Amino acid sequence: MPIVVVAVGLVMILSVLADMINTLVTTTTSRRRWWMSTILYRRSWSLIRAVANQISSEHVREGVLATYAPVSVLLLLVAWVTQQVIGFGLIWWGLGGVDGADGLADSLYFSGVVYFTLGFGELVPVETIPRIGALVEAMFGVLTTALVIGYLPALYSAYSDRERKLMTLDDGTEGRITPTNLLLSRAPTADVDDVLRFFEGWEDWVAGVIETHTTFPMLRLFRSKHPGQNWVTALGLLCDAALQCQIIAETRDRAPYWLLRRSILLFDELTQGVDLSNYRAELDSTYDEHGDGDGATLFRQLYDTLDDHGFDLVEFDQARASTLALRRLYDAKLEYLIDAMLAPRGFWGHTVGHSVESMIGHAESLPESTG
Repeated sequence: MPIVVVAVGLVMILSVLADMINTLVTTTTSRRRWWMSTILYRRSWSLIRAVANQISSEHVREGVLATYAPVSVLLLLVAWVTQQVIGFGLIWWGLGGVDGADGLADSLYFSGVVYFTLGFGELVPVETIPRIGALVEAMFGVLTTALVIGYLPALYSAYSDRERKLMTLDDGTEGRITPTNLLLSRAPTADVDDVLRFFEGWEDWVAGVIETHTTFPMLRLFRSKHPGQNWVTALGLLCDAALQCQIIAETRDRAPYWLLRRSILLFDELTQGVDLSNYRAELDSTYDEHGDGDGATLFRQLYDTLDDHGFDLVEFDQARASTLALRRLYDAKLEYLIDAMLAPRGFWGHTVGHSVESMIGHAESLPESTG
């Protein structure tokens, strides 16, 4: 029995150590189902998502979701500490050698005193192995604190970088930003160089999101401070705008295309192991590959808008076929992420004198700009 108890304690400690190293030290994206971070985020996010879905007020719902991410970081720290204290407590219970510890409760108490380096002195290790073990446990406590303190500035710096760039995503209106309006507002005279510069800057942003959101997975759940804005829907907006650039002859396969490639890589990373068949089937039912129906009508309107603005366009059928093929590479993944993260279906710029909440409520009634 003591051997089994000690073995369980060692497994608990080593699993926390592996989880902390993977989360706080290394840049690997691997996760294990039995790690505390995986269990905590899967369970707690499912719970908070279910609660948020029952809240009718957009403002209150966003407030609940915005609180979750920073609180979850503290909960993860508490969970790691608790698991370590319990693991060491089981070891002390199985090994013995602690003067005054008569049972599991005393062993857990002694573990907590050592871990937090309180040093009350009423329980004292009297044998060599417990004395060495007490030093090791105290080192674990200090190490955990140091790792978390060093981790938080990097996490919030990455969040700040992401959100600061989103502040510049605007088309000059006070409504929902559409891909077409974004593209036209950034090239008011149909100057292709303006378009290329715009997407070159945003390609850097996408590359940064790939790096930070795979290194710090919980960063995906941090919400924007501004209503109607979310990094997932911003990414979708940029991808659709870049997709429309494939219709423009001089921007085809240039900066907007490279942004699409980076974004598709990010979508792939964020949806690994996810069953997207329902999203794929639903989206495919809305695409019309034969050139008639609502899909072709919307694409014709988009094509004519870009043409009237002064852009030199690719031939219509070629443009429609290529953009449809490109959008199929990320559309289902984007829809899944929007649903999974309860992101607003649309991205709003800065408003003056209007209720963003009311606009979000009417998001489903607004037409899409892409074909």
